[in-house]
Amino acid sequence: MSMPGSMPLQTREGISSSAAPEPQPRAPRSRALLGRVFLGLCFFGIYLLLTRSDIILQARSGFSVWYPANGLAFAFMLGISPWYAPLAAVADLLSAVLFYHERMLSWTVALGPVGTIVYATAAIILRRRLRIDLDLSHRRDVVRYALVTLVAAVFSTAAGIAGLLADHSITRGQFWLSAFSWYSGDAIALVGVGPFLLIHAFPWIRRQLFDFAPEERLTQTWKTLGEMTIGEAIEMVAQVIAILLVLWVMFGSPLAKLGFYYLSFLPIIWIAMRQGIGRVSGGILLFNFGVVLSLRVFNADSIATVKLGTLMLAVSFTGLIVGSAVSERHRIGHELHEQTLYLHSLIENSPFGIVVLDPLRRVQLCNAAFEGLFLFSAREMSGKTLESLLSARDEIDQMRELSAQVFAGQPVHETVRHFRRDGKFLEIEINAVPLRRGGRVQGAYAIYNDVSERAKAEEEAKKHADSLKRWVEELQLRTTQMSLLNEMGDLLQCCASTVEARSVVSRLCRKLFAEAASGMLFEFSATQNVVEATAFWGDSHISESAFAPQACWAVRRGRPHWSEPASDGILCAHFASPDAVAVLCVPMMAQSEVVGVLHLQYGLGCATGTGGDQESFHKSQETLASAVAGQIALALASLRLRETLREQSIRDPLTGLFNRRIMQESLNRELHRARRKNHPVTVALVDLDHFKHFNDTWGHDAGDLVLKTMAQIFRSHFRAEDVICRYGGEEFSIILPEASAEDAAKRANVLRDEVRKLTIRYLDQNLDPVTLSIGLATFPQHGSTGEQLLRIADQCLYQSKAAGRDRVTTPHASEDVTKREASVIG
Repeated sequence: MSMPGSMPLQTREGISSSAAPEPQPRAPRSRALLGRVFLGLCFFGIYLLLTRSDIILQARSGFSVWYPANGLAFAFMLGISPWYAPLAAVADLLSAVLFYHERMLSWTVALGPVGTIVYATAAIILRRRLRIDLDLSHRRDVVRYALVTLVAAVFSTAAGIAGLLADHSITRGQFWLSAFSWYSGDAIALVGVGPFLLIHAFPWIRRQLFDFAPEERLTQTWKTLGEMTIGEAIEMVAQVIAILLVLWVMFGSPLAKLGFYYLSFLPIIWIAMRQGIGRVSGGILLFNFGVVLSLRVFNADSIATVKLGTLMLAVSFTGLIVGSAVSERHRIGHELHEQTLYLHSLIENSPFGIVVLDPLRRVQLCNAAFEGLFLFSAREMSGKTLESLLSARDEIDQMRELSAQVFAGQPVHETVRHFRRDGKFLEIEINAVPLRRGGRVQGAYAIYNDVSERAKAEEEAKKHADSLKRWVEELQLRTTQMSLLNEMGDLLQCCASTVEARSVVSRLCRKLFAEAASGMLFEFSATQNVVEATAFWGDSHISESAFAPQACWAVRRGRPHWSEPASDGILCAHFASPDAVAVLCVPMMAQSEVVGVLHLQYGLGCATGTGGDQESFHKSQETLASAVAGQIALALASLRLRETLREQSIRDPLTGLFNRRIMQESLNRELHRARRKNHPVTVALVDLDHFKHFNDTWGHDAGDLVLKTMAQIFRSHFRAEDVICRYGGEEFSIILPEASAEDAAKRANVLRDEVRKLTIRYLDQNLDPVTLSIGLATFPQHGSTGEQLLRIADQCLYQSKAAGRDRVTTPHASEDVTKREASVIG
């Protein structure tokens, strides 16, 4: 419970924002304290003043029909703070002793504070529990105020009458009349005086003295004279005159005896219906004061107390109820008007086009922005459907679908392309919702937003993003290609032969040219008159595997060449079929010479790449293919040079057989393998019999021819894994892996017979027959090292020559390696 002077803001659900404005800052503590003291003194003095019989205009008969001091006290306890109850009790006690000469030790004085406590309790209930609005602008607040105060008046009357009975101030026969007189006096003060003070006096008091109460609004009908119009001032004067005229008719006119009391309702209802509770509270106070004044002026004591009290109470209660209902209606109407103006302002000033459709889908309301979108005035569009304002057929059909969706009860959020009246296309974002009344769709509300600039910006942003994405993808592709190109270069540098290099090219070109369906690597043959395919990748190939250099335009021009069968371009002649969409041929240049062709074949959907730009795709593929072809050409040229040098270092230039150095390396390798796998190795030394005679008789050219012919016979006679070497002069050595001595002897004899039967022609003459002397040695039977085997084979060879030539000699297995004799096979 608040202390005197504290005024917590009374709020309740349903009070509009206009009824509860922002609170003002609290005043300094000293000012608030002085305000409370000053207000308490004023209340105490006014309360004592209102209890005097000459002030309350007591009738000549000795009774009064109202007690305005009770209305003042209750208004203070409700409007300011319930803690004014002790001050009201003291003032009531003092007035009873001073003005009505009650004894201090009487029941009337003792029970006097009970009424104050009852009213304080009623004020707490209204403030804390029911939380009524103190300006009583709501009808239910008025009803609650009236019911609580009237019930409180019953308890206060019971306490007061009990004190009078205990003091024998009244008899039991006077109980009901005195009780009603007491009750009506309190009730009239509570209903007639209290509302006026709550509505008009206390808001000003709270603002002026305490400076922390909210800026409570004055009722719409309570205006200063300076704010009133002439018509309002005339009406107020007429209302006052009407109240005075009714009072004169009731109490002072010759018609007073007829009891036209019902006329008192007319001016009060008039005021209530016209100005609401703010003006009617003043009218009720004026009417009640006028009744009391009339009783004294016109000496109308003959009117029964019960009848007069009932009349005043009924008029006061009726005026409050009707006035509160009208004020509430005015407030709601004002709020609705404000909301309507606000909504209208929002619609009119909205940058978006707004349109409202009636149940027949016709334009009922639209703003200026909507007019600008359609280039029709509101008058031209009013009563027409949106479809009738459109010209494009597709847009009309789309608008019908959207309207049907909205009037089916579903909200719409779509972006459409609008063809405006001036021929300009706009991107319009439509947000539409159905308007329902009574559960049925009775219209639609739509917001049209021109998003053309946004759509354009989004399109530009999308294009920029796509372009950036393509750049990033292209950069990533170039990075991948550079990585693969570097990897290819590293691998090609590590290749030991052209065969390995071709395998590397086939594997990495498949990754480098992912858009290509297939590819081929062509190299010039040793004669330089044929281009042969040496590597392949992919599924299908339209080029011939071998063709003349002049059949390829890339070789002719020395630059990349595109052949597109589907276009009018020039095609290379080495295509076997025109099934490919595009073919790229790139010459492989090394030291300004064409060493081959890189052939790339592109299928359907790959000729323009992923970006759709054929020219840029062709250019990028040419650049990449040229770089790859350059690396391949340099690698192949280097490998060919290396192989040529190696061949020259390991082969005999006359016969093309391996030389003696390779024979020694091969023998050591085969012996190592034979030891690991536990198989034999045989070494054969072959010498041409009487070779000096050929040179002396036929010349060195004939001798060279004989040597070449022997080399060819050796190649055709021995296996591919056998190593055939020219040991020196007319002597040859042959390494036979996994061949036993017996098998080697048989093969050597077959060779000897074949050579003996050979006829060699030189200068159209037959040369003398050639015979062979052969010595054999086998690992591990005849020796464990290469030197031992060569020495034993050489010994066997000399034994063959010593025994008459044209024979094969093998060592005896029973003798020691250094002393064994040879067996001659003739």
